Amino acid sequence: MAISVSKTEYLKGTIKIQGSKNTVLPIIAASIITNGISVIYNCPDISDVHVMCELLKILNIKTCYEDHVLTIDTTKACYAPLPYDMTCRLRSSVLMLGAMLAKWGRGELGMPGGCTIGMRPIDIHLEGFCKMGVDVDVAGNMLCCKSFYLTGCDFRLRYPSVGATENLLLAACGAKGRTILRGVAKEPEIIELCNYLQSLGILIEGVGTDVLVIKGTGYLNCADYVNVFDRIVAGTYLLIACAIPSNIILSGIDDIHYIKNILQVCAKLGLNVIRSEHNLHIQSCGRVNAGAFATGIYPKFPTDLLPVLIAVLLKGSGDSSVTETVFENRFSVVDELKKLNGKLFVAGNTVYIERTDNLTGNIVNATDLRQGAAMVTAGLMSGGNTIINDVSYIERGYENIVEDLRKVGAEITYI
Repeated sequence: MAISVSKTEYLKGTIKIQGSKNTVLPIIAASIITNGISVIYNCPDISDVHVMCELLKILNIKTCYEDHVLTIDTTKACYAPLPYDMTCRLRSSVLMLGAMLAKWGRGELGMPGGCTIGMRPIDIHLEGFCKMGVDVDVAGNMLCCKSFYLTGCDFRLRYPSVGATENLLLAACGAKGRTILRGVAKEPEIIELCNYLQSLGILIEGVGTDVLVIKGTGYLNCADYVNVFDRIVAGTYLLIACAIPSNIILSGIDDIHYIKNILQVCAKLGLNVIRSEHNLHIQSCGRVNAGAFATGIYPKFPTDLLPVLIAVLLKGSGDSSVTETVFENRFSVVDELKKLNGKLFVAGNTVYIERTDNLTGNIVNATDLRQGAAMVTAGLMSGGNTIINDVSYIERGYENIVEDLRKVGAEITYI
């Protein structure tokens, strides 16, 4: 399947923002340590969620997904290795390891997969596990971890990795004594995971700071969870509206705190946003202000939106630049944008973008999740027709980007 996109002159209507992918995946992993039935509301209907449910099934955990509600029954959960041919399908599969260690004191799973956006080693995860008394062995593409006595520790992350923070948080839930994690990530997904774990009965101090203190418990309650909106999906549509004349409403956004960094960049680009109780009303004339931008660790502008920002800046009022500070290989979007006649080049960790008035449709490829969204964005700005292949990458994080954009008048369809 591919996506066909044509130049769109105006966007008008309402888009409901889906539940957060990056929040719900670690919470699904956390369900492993519970005993009973939990319900997750506003769960996005995306491929990564369904793969996580397949992995839970191997552990004899029942799941039922219906109308954005995921029910998880861990009553008969039992230990089993998780095979590489499934874990390689998404990055978040590695979070199962921390939860399995907390539940059973051991975990065996294949190396995680996900988008190829640079080196994303799991060495910080494993270093933290070792401090908790876990023996780690890597055999081919399998990780084997065992602990005779999972023990709390005092561990400093040498980089504020979101995944490592989440994994060590989960393992600490089953560790004896107190665990202190220093230098942790502070992304919204970490805050939401902490809130969920607290609802299970885990004592956590320092939520929202770079030091977390966790005290596990012998018995965990079950708890329901209402998933927050997806800040990256919301950011994608905010950025698209910067480049295309728009009068649209993004609904389902109860609290803008998690997207202030995105809104600040969009304001610099020229977007006008009016906030109401549960919506953002977006108005734009489609003129994009040029400028110099940079990604960074939260609360700075998210690296996940770098490809979309690069695409939008092709329509800038002058020359622009975007510097990437998180991943070293997030510029795969550049070669594909050049196929559309985009004028841009990479030097070091910065991409330099020239205003391009004659973007022209072509056949391009989605090479990862967010780069795929960027190609959709560029296709809406390009004359003629753009065909985007490998849309399975896009479907890992967007429920239905085609239908969302069609609702507001975009020239886009599946083919």
